[in-house]
Amino acid sequence: MQLWNERGSDGGRIGWWLFAVALVVVLVVSLDAYLGWSIFGLFLYYVARPIARWLRRRGLSSGVASFVTLGVIILPFVALLGAIAVVAFGQLSSVRPVDVERVVRILFPGTDIETIPTDPSRLYDSVSELLRDPSIRSLLGQLREVVGTFAVQAYGLFLALLFVFFAVRDEERIADWFRSTVADEGTTVYEYLRAVDRGLTSVYFGYTLTIFVIIVLSAVIYNVLNLVAPPEMAIPQTMLVAIATGLATIVPLIGRSIVYLLVVLYLGVVAVQSDPARLWFPVLFYVIMGFVFDNVIRTYVRPSLSGRMFHTGLIMFAYLLGPPTFGWYGIFLGPFVMVVVVQFLWLVFPRMLHADGENG
Repeated sequence: MQLWNERGSDGGRIGWWLFAVALVVVLVVSLDAYLGWSIFGLFLYYVARPIARWLRRRGLSSGVASFVTLGVIILPFVALLGAIAVVAFGQLSSVRPVDVERVVRILFPGTDIETIPTDPSRLYDSVSELLRDPSIRSLLGQLREVVGTFAVQAYGLFLALLFVFFAVRDEERIADWFRSTVADEGTTVYEYLRAVDRGLTSVYFGYTLTIFVIIVLSAVIYNVLNLVAPPEMAIPQTMLVAIATGLATIVPLIGRSIVYLLVVLYLGVVAVQSDPARLWFPVLFYVIMGFVFDNVIRTYVRPSLSGRMFHTGLIMFAYLLGPPTFGWYGIFLGPFVMVVVVQFLWLVFPRMLHADGENG
């Protein structure tokens, strides 16, 4: 007696679908440790794809266009992101409790400083433990952990870059295979995945890239302003303020303005307390950032990069909820989940309801 007979029944087809689901589950569980780098690689793919396509239209082959895009655009872009992260962590680690107290006293006078956990033993537990027990074993243990973590993350970054290269090089063959094997043009599956592709292009190449451009430009401007700042009037922790400026972009209308006003308030109070003649500097800061810089972003940067496919509120919640939910890669995974869900609700769900209504 045959236990498996595909003829005359749906048993074989159901069995193969169950096997396919099992393969997907095994694949997801196996690659769970690389989820962050996978989604980061997907983001880099959508950054690289328009550039590689432009190069192919200029006569370059798929392999050469992918190699040039990876070497000239993606690798410097990743290095820039790494430099931003290193500088930001360096400035964050250099923040002293005294600096926190000073900023809080200036921005929020009358606040009870004692309620703020600025005790170094609470803020830097690991450093305090190392100082209390500076043994060779503990030093070697921490060094081994740092080296191991760096090696694992470097390997993940290498895999992400490798994925970008092959995805950009073979995208046409993958698309042809999908249309000929999985779903023809005009089917719901094809239209849905194409809509997801357009949504990810808008979000990844648009909004996310806009945030990074704003971070870089504002960091440059803040450091240039500090060169002409009066004594003791420098903008504190310029990279952290620049990151806050970029992330505030996802808040509609008033996002960056809140950051500007906080900096102006801080600089203004410092000027009043030291020398009111120095008030020209916070005024200069707000003119450059609130008028000149914001107009450049609204007129040139955002229209060139950001799409208008999704409501601004959806984008805001995707970026705000992504990192707390998923971790560091949530800034990429949050928008991905938003696009997949929203496009399903827009395109597929109404057809499902319509089909159920007809069947009923």
